[in-house]
Amino acid sequence: MLHHVLLASPPDSEAASRAYYADLLGLTEIPKPPALAARGGCWFRGPGYELHLGIESEFRPARKAHPAIRVPDLDALAERLAAAGHQVRIDDELPGFRRFYADDPHGNRLEFVQPIEEEWPLGDGLIVRRARAAEVGTIIALLRDDPLGRNREADASDEAGYADAFVQIDRDPNQLLAVVEDEGRIVGTCQLTFIAGLSRRGALRMIIEAVRVAAELRGRGLGGRLIGWAIERARERGAGLVQLTTDKSRVDAHRFYERLGFVASHEGMKLQLEPRS
Repeated sequence: MLHHVLLASPPDSEAASRAYYADLLGLTEIPKPPALAARGGCWFRGPGYELHLGIESEFRPARKAHPAIRVPDLDALAERLAAAGHQVRIDDELPGFRRFYADDPHGNRLEFVQPIEEEWPLGDGLIVRRARAAEVGTIIALLRDDPLGRNREADASDEAGYADAFVQIDRDPNQLLAVVEDEGRIVGTCQLTFIAGLSRRGALRMIIEAVRVAAELRGRGLGGRLIGWAIERARERGAGLVQLTTDKSRVDAHRFYERLGFVASHEGMKLQLEPRS
């Protein structure tokens, strides 16, 4: 697992580094250990990685060697950099990704990439795809649109925790937060989690959570098609078990999952943890 990437920067360049990496790219500056702080430079943290800027007295920018940073919205970042006067160089030669190159304020080459979204047809013009950061509010609205969800979920506009959680989910290769799209409108969602374990002879299992369909489309078979799509993703990954939990009060949901072949084989238990003060 990669912990951090180190880039060189010229003496007295910390202010320019902070303006670029923190203000423009949105990375979080982290303090350097006291023993290293006297050397100058800046350290930053992004989703799942750290990027360190170290001072070199005889600095020369890295024009070829570079880090590639995965971002959730390549177009928005390109617009932000261009508006700040940083040239963006588009390059579409990497299969499966959109990308561009840009230079940091010291001339170091950086690559920014975004995976090309895979789409799965559900029929009737509906598609399933990976959720985007801008859709978190719409997904939370779907989660809130039932008696249990209204008590559990907050208004997404009031909760920074939802945005933070999306970043964690989106960067995890064992998580897939999916949405169902109907002509540009989000009408369904679910979250898939793949878990490796030693039990059942080391079988990979997939958990289905947070299944929701827009109220006006319920009862039309969309939920069944969405679960069928999820099961196919489990087969593709070689999972030996698909499991889910459903609240004991959701009697209709129990019947729905039983019709799809799920068996109520276990008693589920949960322990609610309160935040530490």
